[in-house]
Amino acid sequence: MKLVVFWGLILLSLFGSLLLCWNNLKNDKKPLKAIINAIIVNIVILGLGSIWWFITESDGISQGIGIMIYLGSIVGISLIDTVVIYIGKN
Repeated sequence: MKLVVFWGLILLSLFGSLLLCWNNLKNDKKPLKAIINAIIVNIVILGLGSIWWFITESDGISQGIGIMIYLGSIVGISLIDTVVIYIGKN
């Protein structure tokens, strides 16, 4: 069950930041603001997920690997958001 929540938070962050990014771009027409808002949402969701994973997991190696996966997901989702904004702007 813990792994479902672990991967679910990554998917929630991906879809949440994409939805926010797309809505901000459609409403404001300011791509930089849309990217920054999407990245902040991404960092908050996965940052809280990292804290949760660190607290609930007892093995040190698993804690480190889980947090590294979340950090990699932050970078990957931020790149996806940037590409979506770039494509949506044009």
